[in-house]
Amino acid sequence: MVIGKINAKEDLVYTAKKAAKTTPFWEEKFQGIDLNALTPELLSRLTKKVTIKPHDLYEINRVWPSYVRGGEIFHTVMRTSGTTGKPKRIAFTIDDKRRTARQMEPWITEYFEKGEKVASFFPPLPSSSGNFAISGLEGNNVGVSYFQVPILYLRDRNLLLREFEDIKPTSIWALTATAYNLGLILPEKIRNDVNTIVVGGETLTPELAKATLELFPNAIIIDNFGSTEDDVTAFRVVSRKKVSPFHIGESILVLEETGDEDYSEYKRVYITKVMESGELTGLPLFNYDIGDLARVENGEVVSIIRVKDVVVLGGAKLHIDQVMDIVYGHEHLKDFVMIYHPLSPENPKPKVVIRVAYEGEKPAGLEDEVKELIYEANNPVRYEVEEAKSSELIIEAVPMEKLREGLPVKPGKTKRIYIVGKDI
Repeated sequence: MVIGKINAKEDLVYTAKKAAKTTPFWEEKFQGIDLNALTPELLSRLTKKVTIKPHDLYEINRVWPSYVRGGEIFHTVMRTSGTTGKPKRIAFTIDDKRRTARQMEPWITEYFEKGEKVASFFPPLPSSSGNFAISGLEGNNVGVSYFQVPILYLRDRNLLLREFEDIKPTSIWALTATAYNLGLILPEKIRNDVNTIVVGGETLTPELAKATLELFPNAIIIDNFGSTEDDVTAFRVVSRKKVSPFHIGESILVLEETGDEDYSEYKRVYITKVMESGELTGLPLFNYDIGDLARVENGEVVSIIRVKDVVVLGGAKLHIDQVMDIVYGHEHLKDFVMIYHPLSPENPKPKVVIRVAYEGEKPAGLEDEVKELIYEANNPVRYEVEEAKSSELIIEAVPMEKLREGLPVKPGKTKRIYIVGKDI
């Protein structure tokens, strides 16, 4: 299955030729391939040969183009650890900024008017999210005020409220879970003034979207799927009445079967960055295998799951979107984290502790109820835990204020899964 910018053959050919000419990595990958005949369909058949993985990005002398390595053009250098746990450096050119603006143009021009005030929790450089946000707004020249809110304010309610009362935002830009948590903290008057909520970085499930929109009654959600490597690859608009399909404007996505019969609706995502003729990207990408998965239903992509949002229990996979659906659809639960003990020489039996948070009085039998709901959604997990005894699944219900107690929380990133030990 190939989706996205599939009709721009000339741009794809130009991008591939420029990459092969200026980067040793792509010169080698494209050997023996007629680039004049390159099409999205051909790319989809080349995921074993013409591909790039996160660890390849450390080889700057091979993956960065000569015009970047030689300092021929100005570029920003962004930083990401992603799935590798070690910082990667990503070059971002002026043409990449223009491309980001094109990716965001459909929803910015439709939903943002003169005088809008954006309160953004996307961190600035060296992180990428704040850079993309500013590029999208600047490149579309909309009359918007962009306020960068220090992320540390999320840990101090008084500072946060003082900042919001001063800004009086009409839009909030944040990580997916942060937007929901802000809805639990902010007073009603501030929440009622918010028209748009721009989120990304974590999976947005229908139940989490519903819970967030209930807290912000006058808002719609712009759900972005992005990465430092490819900018804002896709977006969808979520309102109370409907959810639009994912729109992919400047990239090509190949969705490939994983071969896992128990999870046939999940497809592996390969990303190709397409530049317009004459443009120069800081990082050419063809069939980028970041490990992300798309959940496809009735031929449409209904959610995109980050690779770090999956834990493995024996022969079963527990996807974070399934847990989100259960937690945010439950009348007594407000939030959750997952503490994952992966398979390793020190830990021969993988284990995940799902800590769910409630408010008020704890309902009787809450842990057993959540476990049963997980088993209903994921029979392979039930089999591995209850029958094969290969793994452990523990549900721990705690008051809301104790949800993140004892977790290694680092300012600047909201995390759902905390790994104990080394994931081999």
